Amino acid sequence: MKSKLKKLGILTLLSALIALSFTGFIAVTGSTSTTDITTVPLIAGQYYEIGKVEVRTEVVGSSLYLHVKYSITDPDWYLAEAHLAVATSLSDIPKTKTGNPIPGLFPYKAEGLMDRSVEFTIDLTEVFGLTCPDSNETALYIAAHAVVVKVDEYGYTVRTETAWGQGTRFTNRGNWGMYFNYTVICKEECETHCIREDVGTAWANGENFPGGSWAMYVVYTGGTHVTDLILGQYYDVGDVTIWREGNYLKVRIVMNEGYYPSVIHIHVATILSGIPQTRSGNPQVGLFEYQVAFTNDTSDYTAMIPLDDAESAASTLYVAIHAGIYTYICS
Repeated sequence: MKSKLKKLGILTLLSALIALSFTGFIAVTGSTSTTDITTVPLIAGQYYEIGKVEVRTEVVGSSLYLHVKYSITDPDWYLAEAHLAVATSLSDIPKTKTGNPIPGLFPYKAEGLMDRSVEFTIDLTEVFGLTCPDSNETALYIAAHAVVVKVDEYGYTVRTETAWGQGTRFTNRGNWGMYFNYTVICKEECETHCIREDVGTAWANGENFPGGSWAMYVVYTGGTHVTDLILGQYYDVGDVTIWREGNYLKVRIVMNEGYYPSVIHIHVATILSGIPQTRSGNPQVGLFEYQVAFTNDTSDYTAMIPLDDAESAASTLYVAIHAGIYTYICS
């Protein structure tokens, strides 16, 4: 039976009561300084971006706190459950013997929700012994899982999906659960203020897809192939190098100074039609086989893509390399 979305006043009360029962939830006041904010997309059903996960750290007295906030931006979707794992080692995130994550065992959780946002606050000093400035550049592994529901115009639930903060898959096979990295940055006060700004889409320079967009693919015929990474159709923002190594195809992307990838999508095929495309011939990057999202500034990245038997035997490969690019504007 369809479930009816509760009225706003009841939702507000329910959310407040649930917040009091969060495992690991701590109210923090009297903040003295903050560090960088990292944002990753919240992906539902493996392909749909319905919101975001924001991560930041905060120094209060001698303690270092981590804030992780789930936010739904698509007006048709709501959070029903949220499960969060944070660790200083990937091996400490609850997983099965085959490496699949177990959200039910994640230490921080909120259930019985019907809301558009939820935030967890974790005392990193108490849990991991982290402090600023001693723990500067400490890497954290974060798995942000959620159960989300889509409602119709009458407020009835019409769809339920699993959602994850976008990052790296735990396993290539099995479920599609993901984790991402966050690096603790203990900043000193500075007069310069920089704002991250997404500047557009980039493609490895090559041949145009048959559709109407300017998206491109590379025809790889062996050896070492070097081309430019083109932003917004006209601007060279980096170099792309492609080569084979055993049964793998390696793709190295080196960014020009001041530019960084937020996400990289790569697809390899033995024929052009093997690259996911719309009926009109434009590529569908969300369906590309290799995807990685970055939560820290990365200027040099190498992707190692396994080739199947047909791809390993082929003398020609069609390679589509897409990236979302950002920079900083400082004042």
